[in-house]
Amino acid sequence: MSRLRTAAATDTGYLRSTNQDVALATNDLAAVADGMGGHLGGEVAARIAVEELLSAYRLDRTTNGLVAAVRVANAAVYRKSRSDRNLRGMGTTLTAAAFIGDEPDGKLQLALVNVGDSRAYLLDRAARTIHKLTEDHSVVEEMVKSGELTVEEAAVHPHRHILTRAIGIEPSTEPDCWELDLEPASRLLLCSDGLTNELGEEDIAQILLDEADADSAARELVRLALQRGGIDNVTVVVLDVLAGEEASLADDVTVIPVVPPGMSAPVPRAETSPITEAVAVTPAVGSAEAVAASTADQPVLRQGVSAAPITRGPVASVPASPPEAAPRAAHGRPVVLVRQKKRSKAHRDRIVTIRVALFVLVFTAVLGSTAGVVVWFDKASFYVGLDHGYVTIFQGRPGGLLWFKPSIVERTTLTPADLLASNVVSLKEGMEESSYQDARKLVHSLALERTAIIPSESTTTTTTFAHAALVPNLTTTSTVSVRAPATSTGATK
Repeated sequence: MSRLRTAAATDTGYLRSTNQDVALATNDLAAVADGMGGHLGGEVAARIAVEELLSAYRLDRTTNGLVAAVRVANAAVYRKSRSDRNLRGMGTTLTAAAFIGDEPDGKLQLALVNVGDSRAYLLDRAARTIHKLTEDHSVVEEMVKSGELTVEEAAVHPHRHILTRAIGIEPSTEPDCWELDLEPASRLLLCSDGLTNELGEEDIAQILLDEADADSAARELVRLALQRGGIDNVTVVVLDVLAGEEASLADDVTVIPVVPPGMSAPVPRAETSPITEAVAVTPAVGSAEAVAASTADQPVLRQGVSAAPITRGPVASVPASPPEAAPRAAHGRPVVLVRQKKRSKAHRDRIVTIRVALFVLVFTAVLGSTAGVVVWFDKASFYVGLDHGYVTIFQGRPGGLLWFKPSIVERTTLTPADLLASNVVSLKEGMEESSYQDARKLVHSLALERTAIIPSESTTTTTTFAHAALVPNLTTTSTVSVRAPATSTGATK
C-alpha cells in the first residue's frame, strides 16, 4: 500500500503586505493557489479555490473528480467576484496533485491539474535534477512555444507574469490534466511563482535531494527564496510517495496561511479606488465534455523520463488573468485589471502610441532627406564618355549611383578615331565635370587636340589660332604647332 506524505510552507515575503498564496496539504490531495486582485481579492480567491477544490474532490477521488473539482472552484470564485463589488476582478492560479490509487506493480497513481503559472516538479534522484511537469499559462510561455523567445529570454521578459488562463476570471474554465505513474520514494513539488522567481531549478533540486524530511525541505525552500530576495509571496508543498505503509485513517487537512479564529475568509477593506474588472486575454475554447471524454486510456509519465509533461486529451484554452492595478515590483503578481468602462477595448493591445508615431515621422524625415541628397548629387553630376562608339555627355555618375543610372544628355558625332589615344582611355572611364556647360567645353577641347596637329614633310612653323573661330562659345586663344607643306621656294603659306 502506498500513500502520500505532504508538507507545506509559506511566507508573505519582504515587500508584500499580505499573503495572497494559499497551500493545501492532506493525505491524498495537495494544492497551491496564487491569488491576484485588488485589496484582499487575491487572498479571498485563493482560499475559496482551495476550499472548494477539497470539498468537491472528496465526493469523487478520481482524475475526473479532480478535474470537476477545479471547475467547481472556478465557478465559486467567479460567483463571489460578481456578487461583491470589492472583489471584482479577483482570480487565482491553481495547481493540485491527488492520489487516485495504487498500481498492480506497487507504483502510485497520481492525478495532476494546473491553471495559471504555479508549477509542479518531479525530482529525478538519479540525474540529480527536477523535471517541470506543468506548462505556464502565460504570455511568454506562448511566445516560447512559437519560437519568438528563448527560455532564457522568457525568464527576464517584462511580460512574464501576465497570464492567459486563471481561476475565477470567466464563468467556466478547463485545466491541463496529467496522470502520473510514480515509483516508491518519488518526490514532487508544488509551488507558486514566488519560489521560481528567486531560485533556479538547480537550487531547488539540491534542496529536495539534501533534505530527507518533507517538512524540512519545504521550510528550506521558502527560507532560501527569502534570502535571495523574497519579493513575492512564497509557497511550496512537498509530496513524498511512501510505499509499504498503511494509509492514515485520520483525514489530516492543512491549509496555510491559517485564518484567524472566527473568520472564515479575509474580509475586504472599504473600497478606496475605482472598481475594476478582469478581462480575459484569450477566449475560452473547447468544452467540459471534451475533457471528460478524454479520461480513458490516459498516457503515463514515469519517473526518469523527459521533462515534457504528457497531457491527456485535447486541452482547452482558458481566459486570461490580468496585471495588478499597481504593480510594485518586477515580480508583482499581474492581474489584467481595467476600468469597467474600458472593458470593450481591454483585450486589445495599444499598438500605435505617440512615441511610436513620432519615431515613424522622424525616421521617414531622415530617410526622405537622405534620398533627396542622393538624388540631388546624382542630378548635379555630369561626365563625358563613350556610347555606341560616339563621344557622349551623360548626366549622373560614371557607373551609376546606388539605384540611379546615368542618362544621356547629348550624343556628339565625334568617334574615338577623331581623338587622341590617351583621351580615349579617359573617356572609357568617364571624364567628370561639375555642369553641363563644362562638359560641352570638354568635348570641344577633345576635338581641338586632335585636329590642331597636322603632319608636314619639311619645316615646322608656329601658327596661332583663335579658338573663337572654331568654337563660338570660347574667347581665349592658344598656340598650336603645325607642319606647313613644302614649296619650291621654301616659303611658308
